[in-house]
Formats: sequence, C-alpha cells, structure tokens
Amino acid sequence: MIFLYLFNTVVPILLLLLLSSFVHVLVHEIGHALPVLANPRAWATVYIGSFGDPRQSAGFRLGRLKIWIKYNPFLWFRGMCQPGGASFSINRQIRYVLAGPLASVLLGTLACLLLQIAALPGFLRFWLGFIILFAAFGLLGSTFPAGRRRYTSSGTPVYPDLVLAFRLWRSKRLV
Repeated sequence: MIFLYLFNTVVPILLLLLLSSFVHVLVHEIGHALPVLANPRAWATVYIGSFGDPRQSAGFRLGRLKIWIKYNPFLWFRGMCQPGGASFSINRQIRYVLAGPLASVLLGTLACLLLQIAALPGFLRFWLGFIILFAAFGLLGSTFPAGRRRYTSSGTPVYPDLVLAFRLWRSKRLV
C-alpha cells in the first residue's frame, strides 16, 4: 500500500522536479550561448549538471554548439556555458553573461502566461508551476553569490551572472 502511494505521488513529483530543473538550466545556458553564436567565428559549450566537467556526461553537437548533460539527474540544477573560438569585447561579454538570466525571466514569464491563458490539464499546470519556481530560484541563484565558492573543473572560480557582469562593467570603467 505504501509502495503504491509513493509510486503514484512522490515519484511523479520527483520526476517533474528533475524535468523542470533540466528545462530551466538548459534554457538559461542556451540563453548565454545564443549571443556567443551570433559571432560566426565563435562556438559555445553548454554543460548541464556541472561547471565545465564533461566526464560522466552524454555529449552532442548542434552546429557550433556542444552540449554535455550529466548522467546523474540530481545534478541538473547547475550549469555553465563556455564561449570560445573568438575574442569578445567587454560589452559583448556583458551581453552574453546577462542573456542567461534574461532567458530565465522569459521562461518564467512564458510559463505564467500559459497558466493564465491556456486550459491545460492538471499535470501540465503543475509542471508549469515548477518551471516558474525554478525560473525564480534560478534567477536568484544567478544574482546573488552562494554561501560557498564554486569552481569549474579546471579550478577557475564561478561567479553568479550579475556579479560577473558587474565585475566586467567595472573592469571596463577602470581602463
């Protein structure tokens, strides 16, 4: 009896949480990648589930975009986009850094609009609610520093998007 309860309630909610986390992080990181890919000489690598570590991940390429997804879905709440192949001005760097949070805002707004205007079944309404939740918390996570310092697989510190954009803007003003 308990097994059926868990299977019918807890497991679907857990799967929706994992799927929502994946969709949010993917949209956020693709948001970073699109301004990079606007440069015809540039390429971007997106990591879902890590800060630049392709080990224990499935990888595939879409043109100049390479995507690595960790096998462990419980790590899908984090991600990273690494640009390459071209040098970018400070203004372009600020644009691609801010494009990720903008993509999160757009995803959350789209989910809110769908909840308001569409007659959707309960399952999809529940999932859109999780998308809104992840978009909101993801936006907060890309705005404020975490309690502990995070690093890429190569040892480089990882900064929240708005902190990084501010650091880039400040370095531009100091020159």
